Amino acid sequence: MFDISVFNGLSEEEKYENMVIMLEGLISDEKDVITNLSNASALINALIDRINWVGFYIMKNGELVLGPFQGLPACNRIKVGAGVCGTAAKDKKSMRK
Repeated sequence: MFDISVFNGLSEEEKYENMVIMLEGLISDEKDVITNLSNASALINALIDRINWVGFYIMKNGELVLGPFQGLPACNRIKVGAGVCGTAAKDKKSMRK
């Protein structure tokens, strides 16, 4: 059973530090990327205050495709260079060159 009450009373910095440790424990023995992204988004959503969406887009065939997330429905696909996520992906891609 997952219990987030252990985070009650912690500072934001302590929450983040403990969240990383908890996430490492959740994903360390799991090889499936979708499973790991799902648990990561659920954990972040459970522990971060004032958040309305957390998740992942996966680069496939030159575009961002919606992956595991928590929150309101989101765009299924985003062109690289379009919007906030697409622009971030474009900038990241150009930094690798």
